[in-house]
Amino acid sequence: MTALLDATAEILSEATRIEASLSEISKRSGVNSAMVKYYFGDKEGLFLALLDRDAEAAMRALSELVAMDMPAARKLQIHIQGIINSYQRSPYLNRLIHYVSESANPEISARIARAFIRPMMEAYRSIIAQGVAEGTLQDVDPGLLYYALVGAADHMFFASYSVQTTLGVREITPAIKQRFIDLMSTVFLKGLTP
Repeated sequence: MTALLDATAEILSEATRIEASLSEISKRSGVNSAMVKYYFGDKEGLFLALLDRDAEAAMRALSELVAMDMPAARKLQIHIQGIINSYQRSPYLNRLIHYVSESANPEISARIARAFIRPMMEAYRSIIAQGVAEGTLQDVDPGLLYYALVGAADHMFFASYSVQTTLGVREITPAIKQRFIDLMSTVFLKGLTP
């Protein structure tokens, strides 16, 4: 089961669209494609299981961050680094969320919202409220903060085709990623300072 999820994640990370045939997943994982039906029902079930796996770890880490005893601005800075690292590890994430949400029934779409969006909104509300109480953050709309952070992190790694033109390099190196984290931290933390 893990081999199928890992192979799917690798294939989707290399692609610009949500395309992964069962034969390609089977070949990459070394597992018979019939096992997709056995474990997940179909390819969409496999995609949903991949989202569940990614959401569980990321949302657990975000919940732990919110509970930590530290200033809100530091929590936001750590989250910015975490979200950029997540999108580098899983550049397919937003595309897969959209793909599954649009092709699934409303119950699946609601499940995805509960797994990803609701926990992020709760975390952002908590961090913003803490920062407002500390006098270190403005009272901003957590939904707009979500779109700004997720959009920037997603585009950096999804739009890898543009890296040559925008940054003059063939791929995003650890040093470039760190510069991006530093820039995003500066933009958001200074921009949200009252």
